[in-house]
Amino acid sequence: MASKAACILVQLVAAAALSQTSLLELKEDVLRFLPEDSAGRAQSLPLRSPPPRQSKIDHVVVLYMENHAADNFFGCMDLPGFDGIKGHRIPADPADPSKGFINITCGSAPYVCSKGPSYATFEGKFAKDGNPHRYPYSAQSDNYSALWGAMENSTAVTMFAPEQVPIKAAIAQNFGVFNKLFTAVPSASSPNHLFTQSATSCGMTSNVLWKQCGGNGTYFPQPTIYDSLRLHNVSFSLFLNSTCGLDGKPCHGEDPHDPDAGSAISTPDVAMIGVARHKDRFMSQEIFYQQAANGSLPALSWVLPPIQACDHPCHDIAKGERLLKDVYEAVRSGPGWNRTLLFVAYDDAGGYYDHIVPPFEGVPADGSPCVIPGVHPDCGPDFDFRRLGLRTSAMLISPWVAKGAVYQEPKRGPSNTSQFELTSVPATIKNLFNLSFFLTHRDAWAGSFEELLLESPRSDAPLHLPEAPPASSPWTPPPPQVSEDSLLPPTPQHCSSWHGKAEAKCKGLSHVNLKQQRNIRLLADMLETPLPDMSRMDFFQANSWLRSSWNKWMRSGSKSAKTRQSHSESTEMI
Repeated sequence: MASKAACILVQLVAAAALSQTSLLELKEDVLRFLPEDSAGRAQSLPLRSPPPRQSKIDHVVVLYMENHAADNFFGCMDLPGFDGIKGHRIPADPADPSKGFINITCGSAPYVCSKGPSYATFEGKFAKDGNPHRYPYSAQSDNYSALWGAMENSTAVTMFAPEQVPIKAAIAQNFGVFNKLFTAVPSASSPNHLFTQSATSCGMTSNVLWKQCGGNGTYFPQPTIYDSLRLHNVSFSLFLNSTCGLDGKPCHGEDPHDPDAGSAISTPDVAMIGVARHKDRFMSQEIFYQQAANGSLPALSWVLPPIQACDHPCHDIAKGERLLKDVYEAVRSGPGWNRTLLFVAYDDAGGYYDHIVPPFEGVPADGSPCVIPGVHPDCGPDFDFRRLGLRTSAMLISPWVAKGAVYQEPKRGPSNTSQFELTSVPATIKNLFNLSFFLTHRDAWAGSFEELLLESPRSDAPLHLPEAPPASSPWTPPPPQVSEDSLLPPTPQHCSSWHGKAEAKCKGLSHVNLKQQRNIRLLADMLETPLPDMSRMDFFQANSWLRSSWNKWMRSGSKSAKTRQSHSESTEMI
């Protein structure tokens, strides 16, 4: 049975297609919404009523994980059609053959790394004197990889064997994985998060906030795929906190709505106003599992993993395996399975080495007007956004997906240079639900997963996946930090992988990590509260502040003068 959202789309009264000018006005009008305005405002906009859309998929579920290149998980699986890593080696110095080669290894990757990987995702395929910033770029080659930190610590070049990641291996055997799906930006998490949800990063190439990129308000101002869905009366939810799947209860410390919860929370990308204005759609993952069980998932379910199970180095990969098993089995056992597409994506390569040179011909810059002209050094490296980043781990799961598929380049464009990349997510959602417009030039160019669907659904998908590896520690906040000389297992942390040697190693729980620092600055600005002295805070104190501030923001209204001013100024800019 078609979902309620699909029925609404089909039943809308037919209207003339909007002109290109009207479409631009429609996209710009989104920027004037405040969170409390958006639901009612959408009803009054001149929406085009699309013709009946595709009849295969009613529910898209995106599980958005963190920081693993394709080689790291799939390079050692010997998958037919996957360009893997077994037997691969790279010259230690391409200019000096006498220095020999460095072998890439399979099968000994730790579930919990002791320090983050350090391969440079931005420059990694360029010579030291190369031009990675603006097209035409200088020559790229995998032979240059050892020049950029791939071998400085073994974490970056030690890959998982299939028996180490039995859940991902089972998915590869039963559904589809991507041989060629690239990050939208050859950089870190934040710009790729923005591209995956809005098809632009507004010029950001690093993990920073809008003000550091020339912005004059708290939030990145561009429309998101959630704005487009809301404008077209298509349902969506962002599922935030975890149930872990072990005892049916939220993990301690993972519930952002519980003021008594423990430490870490995983919040959506509220640095974008096109996410923040939809906080009425922020749901508990408990609700996700309930809706999967009764077949009432929305058209788009955006699932944020709990921090301890997001696969970010150096958190426990075994917990990420368990999360993936739980999400799959919840969707598979529900009545909506035959009309569901589950896409599992990793937001960036995370400092892990991948041997494929990413595409750099025919890649369009996003063309978004939220990119502020001028030089903004704090926004990240100068870049024209005309090449893609490294391959990232990605899986496509559905009864509409061929068994054991390995996907290459798109076969149906939309252009002869189109690629599958993280911006394929909004492109696919636009196409599946027949939305009126793309968000930027980039999602209009990116390959759509719609072309990968079978003509009829399979009936042989397994109800259960193998058992996940045992977690190295209980599903709780990390234990107190121990000395570096201790023989105890390493403490899982959200380690940086791209800030250079000094910060590539976890600093321990006596420090506020980089992600916490960025989120504290953002929430302080959102709440118009003084910034705390982070030099006097440790990991747990920072999480306590973040948890308390998140709860305040979730309970607050959205009509502050500062918020209105930010939206007004951003709209005038566009």
